[in-house]
Amino acid sequence: MRFITSLLIVLLLSGCYRDDKVVAEVNRHKLYLSEVRAQMPDGLSAEDSALLSQKVIDDWITEELILAEAEKQLSPKEKNFDQEIANYRRMLLKQRYFEKTTSNPEQFKVSDDEVRKVIRQTAGNDIVEKEIVKLNYVKLHKNSPILQDIKDIIFDDTRRTNEKAQIETLCADTIEYFIEDNKWLFWDDIQAEVDIDFNAQKANKLPLCFDQTIGNDRYLIVILDYKSEQTAEENDEYFESVRTMLIQQKKTAFINQEIQNLKSKNK
Repeated sequence: MRFITSLLIVLLLSGCYRDDKVVAEVNRHKLYLSEVRAQMPDGLSAEDSALLSQKVIDDWITEELILAEAEKQLSPKEKNFDQEIANYRRMLLKQRYFEKTTSNPEQFKVSDDEVRKVIRQTAGNDIVEKEIVKLNYVKLHKNSPILQDIKDIIFDDTRRTNEKAQIETLCADTIEYFIEDNKWLFWDDIQAEVDIDFNAQKANKLPLCFDQTIGNDRYLIVILDYKSEQTAEENDEYFESVRTMLIQQKKTAFINQEIQNLKSKNK
């Protein structure tokens, strides 16, 4: 096993070397500089690039070592996944077929009146005793090399609005984040993960920013809007969940009818 030092990684990433160098090797499997570069977001400092690239390399080495050990420890029978692959393919075929046959959204459209009718039948006009909020948040490791870059954007009102694409680029696929401005979320769901000192009395000071560390996780949260009570029809989250349920019911009924038609044709 071999890998290139952090200092040399900085030089490679900075473009001092033009060739596609091998930056790590485990049991003749090689990781190339181009593969590391592909996972690097734009705008990082040299120090942050070195830290993040080293993590990419360390993760790759760990996976290669685990896979190599699995190859040694498992018998040929244990490494034979033919049946599992066949079953998975059958499942995917059915799933893709169902998705294709229900891909026309107009076919399963649910009107607002249909949603209201179901709400009135099931919940009347009761008050939903749940607080809801609109927020942006990013969850990352407390020692993340991109923490300050993210914080500078998300805690600045103008940059948070104008640089959402940059947040997505920095976060890539490895960090949990939510940067939609117009979607209501239940406050209880947020509190279940991170306990924030926020209440209705503070709602008149929105937006509010919170920087909180829990264990090894760091949460950067901006609360944009807040409601304490809504009728079932006024609760956007609940209203849309009922719509989604009705759409799914229509799709399920359609698929079941299609299956019955197939059975009838092949009797």
